[in-house]
Amino acid sequence: MHEKLTNLRRKMNRTVLKKGELSGTDKERIYHAVIHSKKPRRKIRRFVPAFSLVGCLILLLIFGSYGFTTYIGTEQSLEKKDTEQPNLSVGNHESENKVVDDQTEFDQRIFENDHYQQIYDYLKEWELPEENRLSAEDTESPSSVKYKNGYSFSKDTGYISSIDWGDRDPEIDDRPLPTEGQYMGVVMGYINEQASDMSRELFPPLTNQFYDKSNQLVSSVNPDGVKEIHDRSALFMKRLETAIGYSDQLPPLKKEMEKLYVKAEALADESTSVEDVSLDRAEELNQQHAKIVDSLVRLSGVIDRAREDKIE
Repeated sequence: MHEKLTNLRRKMNRTVLKKGELSGTDKERIYHAVIHSKKPRRKIRRFVPAFSLVGCLILLLIFGSYGFTTYIGTEQSLEKKDTEQPNLSVGNHESENKVVDDQTEFDQRIFENDHYQQIYDYLKEWELPEENRLSAEDTESPSSVKYKNGYSFSKDTGYISSIDWGDRDPEIDDRPLPTEGQYMGVVMGYINEQASDMSRELFPPLTNQFYDKSNQLVSSVNPDGVKEIHDRSALFMKRLETAIGYSDQLPPLKKEMEKLYVKAEALADESTSVEDVSLDRAEELNQQHAKIVDSLVRLSGVIDRAREDKIE
């Protein structure tokens, strides 16, 4: 047995266990084979694909929303241009309807005050009478209509412009009366004249301001200003009486003038005595005067509007 084992060892040393002898070429070939056969192991990053996908979605949403907004804006701009541009296929039908609507609104002016509405409707149709007119050759002004009784009226508005007394003496004779057809022209002229006169600034003022000895600003009532309010209110009442007497043709106008008359009468009475007027009282008188002026100007404005619309 021992001999057999010895022979086996000897044979293995000559074959399997024999030290190999490699040439330089073989060594280089084996070296390259080993080097290229070992690939480096990379760490797997599982979140990279997820981040890439999310980034792509965000960019898609940004560019998509921008494109959608631009599209919508362009569509709205085009729609606006289409709306602003006239529809040539319809022709001038829409513009003609607008003119008709404007004319309807023009012909049917609406006032909140019922009296104003009735005054406007009446005076928009009122005309100066044809009878007793003087010829154009006998009229000094081509813009006036003159009558045999000496009354002259504006050809455009119908307001009274002057009265020719002729051989009458204003200090002795009575004033010539207008005819029934001329009454309304007299009333309109009076109201227009009074509105212009009453709307002027009061002079002198109702109060004065000065510095006393201690250099303090002090206010005091100006008696001349209070007297001016009294005189103007009394004169307005006197002139308004004539207009009220001529206004029977138009009861709403007469009622509005009567309201003004009552206010002017109260103001004239309250401003009679200037000695007892305090600063507060002077301010109250000034406010009452302003309200009368405002009411008169409103009434005059309705009349002016009616006559202007008639001319147009």
